[in-house]
Amino acid sequence: MRAILLLLLLYPLLEIATLVTLAHHLGGGVVFLLVVASSLLGIWMLRNQKLGALLTLSSVLRQGQQVSLYSLLWPLRYALSGLLFAIPGILSDLLAILLLLPFKGPTLQNVASPAGMADDVIEGEFSRVEPKGQDQPPRLH
Repeated sequence: MRAILLLLLLYPLLEIATLVTLAHHLGGGVVFLLVVASSLLGIWMLRNQKLGALLTLSSVLRQGQQVSLYSLLWPLRYALSGLLFAIPGILSDLLAILLLLPFKGPTLQNVASPAGMADDVIEGEFSRVEPKGQDQPPRLH
């Protein structure tokens, strides 16, 4: 718990240090424009989050049976990277870029396929027994 608290306290200091260092090397105006541009990109991504879901759906339809776990999590990664772009700072921008990289993950079998459903069938019989009195609920035998 202390490590998470320490990271939360150090993160803004690291962001400020990277911004100051970058401003020293590139100039304050360039860094300011970079921060404003990344924030606008993040806001645009959060507004157009439906695009991420649409891209995931089209990818799943094109792949057929094989679906990657990372492609199913694409809308979540897209929204989180938009939020990280909206936060001013260089480290958050780098994390957002890492989230947008197309990683290949383990494939999942399509659950709705007929081959996958054949093993999940449980066969059985039942008969309904009518109650003899009014106060007994119906039972299955």
